[in-house]
Order: sequence, then structure tokens, then C-alpha cells
Amino acid sequence: MNRNAVTLLFAMIVLAFTSCQDSLKIGFSVGDFSSDRMSQEPAFFEEEIVSLGATALFEYGYGDPVQQLEQARSLIASGIEVLLVFPADGDNWAEVVEEAHEAGVKVIAYERMLTNADIDYYFSFYNEDVGRQQAQYTVARRPQGNYILLGGPVSDNNSLLFMKGQKEILQPYIENGDINILLEKHLDTWNSIDAYNEMQSFLEENEGITIDAILAANDELAGGCIMALDMLLGEWDIIITGQDASLGGLQNILDGKQSMTVYKPIANLATTAAQSAVKLARGGEITIIGGSVNNGFKDVPSVLLETVVVDETNIRETVIADGFISEDQLTFMTE
Repeated sequence: MNRNAVTLLFAMIVLAFTSCQDSLKIGFSVGDFSSDRMSQEPAFFEEEIVSLGATALFEYGYGDPVQQLEQARSLIASGIEVLLVFPADGDNWAEVVEEAHEAGVKVIAYERMLTNADIDYYFSFYNEDVGRQQAQYTVARRPQGNYILLGGPVSDNNSLLFMKGQKEILQPYIENGDINILLEKHLDTWNSIDAYNEMQSFLEENEGITIDAILAANDELAGGCIMALDMLLGEWDIIITGQDASLGGLQNILDGKQSMTVYKPIANLATTAAQSAVKLARGGEITIIGGSVNNGFKDVPSVLLETVVVDETNIRETVIADGFISEDQLTFMTE
């Protein structure tokens, strides 16, 4: 074979390989785009997908579960090999997952579980640990007193896991009478306004009662509680937890109103999910970290990452060092 023929053959092989790479498509159905983290996560995911020679296709449901289901069907019909779903609502996905499998598409639940559905994998964090970290932080500082547990909607399985983790740590203190639960409630949304309304009603109905700690499941709920406390009490000394290391939550910590937040390193989750999705699409197997999580239908093989407690002492060493938040976005008190 002469040199020109070899060169031509090599070029054809490269072209075929490149074409194969370019044709590999990964779908990502994002149900809720409102939080700080979900304004960043798709970008981390896409950057990694592109670096691996594949294409990421996104659909955004903007909090509408019905619309998201239809968008997921559109992604399946577009010829994707793997579908990731960050659901607005984790219920009612069984039929779509079945349709995906019929089309030869693997389905990964991303961050929030898809319940009662035959999904292939689940990528998230140790969500019970989030609740444990919130409770451990609080009892280390207020081992006695009146507590409020405020969670997100039960349609988000993570909300149930957060409170389960909290109660696991609190139970011995409750049993020996050191901690009294004044209110334990899951709200209908993760919205700060709902938390504000709930806390306002509680304070008005229980005038003069002492609250020592509020285990708010995330920073939005914590922020709503803080607004109500500021409005009705003016001055107060209450341990308040949060989650997500949002800009508002971190600023509330620096302002001395929120005590801590639980940081989920989302760049790690997004890139790990992207790498695994491409590997699956190419017929490979992924490494399971964390065993499995039951979703009501089966034990789902899971990749679960660690979370980090953040308070005023380590903001620079954690979320800022990771590039999750820049220091100039926050107002630090004079040190």
C-alpha cells in the first residue's frame, strides 16, 4: 500500500471516529432552574461532556412537572443514548422510564430520586448525612431547648432523607427530655415565602415562646425563617441551619443570622455524572460509590458524594476555594 493510500485510510478512520464521537448524545432534563446551583450545574456538565467528545442536549421544565415529562419524551425521541433527570417532582416517571428503556436509553436520576420507577442509576450526595450534619452542628451548640424542624416538599425524596438524618441525631436528646420539638413540618415548596408564612403564623400563635434552634432543610427555608424572625421579634438568638451554600445563605451566615449551611460540591457531581453517562453510552460500566438507594420500586445502584459543613469559620477554605462563590460576591465584616 503506497503512502497516499495509507494517508487516505488514516484520514477515513479519524473521520469515522470523529463522526461517531459527534453523534453520541446525552440528554439532561432539568426540572427546576431557580436555585443558585442549577444556574451553574448544566454548564459544568456540558463542559465535561464536550471534553469527552459527546454532545449534551438540555431541556428545562422551570418547575412544571407535566412539561418536564413531555420534554423528557422529546429528548428520548431525539436519539440520545443516556437520559439524566433532575426532577421538579420525583413521582410519575415510571412510564417515561419504560419508554426510554424501550428506545435503548439508560436513565439516571440526578440529585433527586425518581420514585417507583425502574431507573438504572442514581447520582447524588449522602442526603441523610445532610440532615445529620445539620443536627450534629446544632446539638453541639444547643444540646437543650426547643427545636423546630422545617423541611421541603415530600414530593422531593431528598426532603424526607434530610429530616430522617436530623431525627436520627436528635432522637436520644428528645428521649431524655433535653430537646423538645415545637414544630415538625414539610412545606409544599422550597420557597422562602412559604417558610416566612409558616414561621410568621407559628410566632403569632405562640407569642412569647422560646425557640432555641430551627433546623431548616435548605438556605431558602432558612432565609424565610430569618425574615419572619426579624419582622416579629427584632432581636433573637437562634441556631439556624441551611443547605446549598447559596449566596443568600452564605451572606446570612456572615451577617450572624444563619449559623451554618451544608455545601454540596456540585461541580464534582456534574462532572462525575457526565463521565459516567458517556461511559454508559459507549457500552462501559460505571463504578458504584455508596451502594444502592431504594426508590420504592427497586434498590437503585448509586453514586453518592460527600457533603461539607460550612459556617463563618471556613467559607474561604471551602466554597470560595472551590470557585463556587467568589469572595467579591460576599460582604465580609471587618476582621
